[in-house]
Amino acid sequence: MGNEVTMSEALIVTLVSMFVVFVVLVMISLLIGLLKNMGKESGKKAPEPPKKEELKPDLLESENTEEIEDQDELIAVISAAIAASLGLNIPDINITSIRRTNQSTTVWREMSKQEHLYGKL
Repeated sequence: MGNEVTMSEALIVTLVSMFVVFVVLVMISLLIGLLKNMGKESGKKAPEPPKKEELKPDLLESENTEEIEDQDELIAVISAAIAASLGLNIPDINITSIRRTNQSTTVWREMSKQEHLYGKL
C-alpha cells in the first residue's frame, strides 16, 4: 500500500514547511522595511527653531493666555458633564472651585466593583 508515510518523511515535510514559512515572513519584513524607507523624504530638513532670545517675551504671554483659556475650557466641560448627568441646564450650575482629589483605587477596580454590584458580570 503506497499511502503509508514514514516518520522520517513526515519530519522532512514539517521542516521544509517551517523553512518556507520563515522565509516568507522574512521577505514580508524586508518588503515592509523597504516601503517605510520609500515613504521618507531624505531631502527635507527640519526647520530651524527660532532663537531663545526671541521666544522669551512672547512665550510668557502665550503661556498665561493658554492657561486661562484651558481653565475656561475645563470649567465649561465639567459644567456640561454635570448638567448632562443631573439633567439640568448649564446656567443653573454654579461652579465655585475645582480641585483634584486623590483616588485610592484605580478606575478599573471601581468599574469592576460597580459591575459586580449591579450584577452585570
